[in-house]
Amino acid sequence: MKTLKLNWILPSLVVVFAVTAAFTSVQSKNETSTWEQGYVHTTQPCKKSIQCNTNGLIQCTSNGNLVFAMDGSTGCDRPLYFN
Repeated sequence: MKTLKLNWILPSLVVVFAVTAAFTSVQSKNETSTWEQGYVHTTQPCKKSIQCNTNGLIQCTSNGNLVFAMDGSTGCDRPLYFN
């Protein structure tokens, strides 16, 4: 009887895991990421660099420097991300 339950439960758990993983890996439609000009802090503050996304998990880098977005006219301190 234990084998019969195990043969039924294990495949069910695999299906539940697969469906859950599929839904968590899809990006939400509400999250809109846009490309923005990036700036790095080197010998001069806010030196123009590469374009990166406004949303993401890994912060954008250029030649080992973190890339930031211009935050009005006060400077560049808003982080940008790789897509």
